[in-house]
Amino acid sequence: LLLKQQCSRVPFDDNALRRWAVAVGGAGMEVPEAAARNKRRRYSIEADLQVEVEGERFPVRSLLLMLASPVFGRMLELDMRESQEGRIELPGKSKEEFKQVLPWLNDLEPKVAVTVETLPVLLRWAREYEIERLTTTCERFLSGVEVSVPELKLALDFGLKDRTEQCLTAISSNIGRHIGELQQICCHGEVMRHLWPSVFAAAGLSDPSKTLQAGVSAEIWPLIRAAVAHKSALSESYVGQDVHFDGYSGCKIKRVLDDLSVEIHVPGVGLCTAQPGEWSLKKSRR
Repeated sequence: LLLKQQCSRVPFDDNALRRWAVAVGGAGMEVPEAAARNKRRRYSIEADLQVEVEGERFPVRSLLLMLASPVFGRMLELDMRESQEGRIELPGKSKEEFKQVLPWLNDLEPKVAVTVETLPVLLRWAREYEIERLTTTCERFLSGVEVSVPELKLALDFGLKDRTEQCLTAISSNIGRHIGELQQICCHGEVMRHLWPSVFAAAGLSDPSKTLQAGVSAEIWPLIRAAVAHKSALSESYVGQDVHFDGYSGCKIKRVLDDLSVEIHVPGVGLCTAQPGEWSLKKSRR
């Protein structure tokens, strides 16, 4: 545990890691060859283990593999065949994908960067083999990617909590932009619980007294989408219009608010908020 904590705090070279291995586990961490000719050295900082993918064998260091992935750690700790033979087979896996993941399993400080092209592969392997630091790195990369509903869905699929929160905040602040794609997740109850207030506000409606059921959400979504689109179009058509307001002249609408009240610029006064019925559009002269 001390070794794992230290490895997560500062970058170590191999010599430093070897000193820690001996200090924490004693010399027994690496079984001498003379004393164990027929037994693989376990928990070693040397390349003492092979991972076979599509017939190709990749040398790895068992200690780092166990620290990086609890799944691989259980294979080796439970005296399974992998532990006895010093070889782990990954049937059905792609060696090209494994090459992308290998630095996160075998290096203290991976010298590779996450890219848009490698992200899907890295996320799948990180989830399946519980590679926490790889998940964290992928999520850090995603924080700089533009928010969209597909990005929110990706975050939900892989349990990326910080990225999910980032997406929900951004989408809530601009429902009109994302309303067309939101149907992809309208049946996701927990997510929509966060989004419904913004959706109803964007449609010019008050919040429902009860949370909508998933099936109901899907059925009425075309209506919700149309309501939001109508209000958005109405808002855009009002902005810049000349209006009558409280006896003033030269008044123009600057913004339509979520509750359908408007902000009106009044010459010599500034911005004033007016409710429906307190203002009217000027009729253009023919």
